[in-house]
Amino acid sequence: MGTAEPSPDLTQNLIPDHLLALGALTDAVDLLAGLDPESLSSAAWHQLAVGLESQRHRLGAVAADALDHWDRSGIWAVDGSRNPAVRLARETRCAVRSARAEMRRARRLRKLPATKAALLAHEISLDHLDLLGSALTSKRRNLHPTAEVDLLTQCRALSFVDAVKTVKYWVQLVDAEADTPTPPAHESFLHVSSTFHQNVVISGELNPIHGSIVMSELNRLENRIRLDDEAAGTQHTPAERRALAMVEMARRSASAASGSKPPRPLFTVLLGEDSFTHLCELAEGVVLPPAHLEEWIGAADLETVLFDGPSRVISVSSKRRFTGALRRAIEVRDRRCTHPSGCDVPADRCDVDHVIPYSEHGSTDQFNGRLQCSTHNRIPAQHVGSGPGVVDAAPHPTVLDQIRGRLRYRMRNDPQEAA
Repeated sequence: MGTAEPSPDLTQNLIPDHLLALGALTDAVDLLAGLDPESLSSAAWHQLAVGLESQRHRLGAVAADALDHWDRSGIWAVDGSRNPAVRLARETRCAVRSARAEMRRARRLRKLPATKAALLAHEISLDHLDLLGSALTSKRRNLHPTAEVDLLTQCRALSFVDAVKTVKYWVQLVDAEADTPTPPAHESFLHVSSTFHQNVVISGELNPIHGSIVMSELNRLENRIRLDDEAAGTQHTPAERRALAMVEMARRSASAASGSKPPRPLFTVLLGEDSFTHLCELAEGVVLPPAHLEEWIGAADLETVLFDGPSRVISVSSKRRFTGALRRAIEVRDRRCTHPSGCDVPADRCDVDHVIPYSEHGSTDQFNGRLQCSTHNRIPAQHVGSGPGVVDAAPHPTVLDQIRGRLRYRMRNDPQEAA
């Protein structure tokens, strides 16, 4: 009698769990790749696209865990590879740079168990892992053992743009507490060269302050070129408009009158409410250490905004050249476009829109104003109509409100000055 063939169940039990899991994952990817585009509705495609991205971040956490064990075990070195990133790049046919980034994530995730759990629960993304991993150094974690959990709690409730600002401000405060010297502002550099056909190649990097000066004017000119294109029926790509804007900047510089004033960056210092204490940033929202203001203090516009509560502005200093205090109050409060889609166009590139239209007797004040980007404000199909105000209808701040607000701030931060 021959040997009986093992039953299918017994055969399956002989396959290691990791091979079963990889096989199931491979089958699932093959199934998804073979979907007929015509077989799903628009709502189904939305669910699929968002769901796949969510699972990709979860899978990233699983892959990072596997890479960490692979890294620490030294298995990668058995074929003589110089380092794990080189072997991973070769085995997966990716760039060594990409492999290094994956290994860096794996090593960071090992030290961030709460972040790993949040990733697996699809509460955050791999971008949050990179953000927290770079901020939560060993020194900072030792100073604040609960920092990972505390920052995760905030990140879950914020858009990623706001999470970046929150983490950057936390880093500044912790480093100040530990008397860590503020790193100097990065030097800007620019390379310009001519090709064989006399085209000009430009590459470089600007620090946040220099970049703010250049980008503000580039964005303004690019938007003007876009409007001119629409009026003339012509069309340029965004990259072409940006190049034309740069040429226009150079042309204007060459023909400017000798007495013309150079552009001045705007620094905004937010005071009053606990959540805004010690904040300093450029007008478009780029976070800066306060120490970086020092060399620009005579060549920049500096304004202070005093808050009474998280959303009620009671005073804006007058040192702002191009827009009034009311617009700045709304810009600093809303930070970016308030369209419910989660639009992240920064404040300095938005319109201030009446919540209740002016034509319907809506008031022109901070309680009936909101930021909307040009797309969401000016295109009827995208615009959100009138409705409840962005903030609760509070009474307008009086001079007495301003005095009380300044006094509260000074008592909390400088009792001797308040006395």
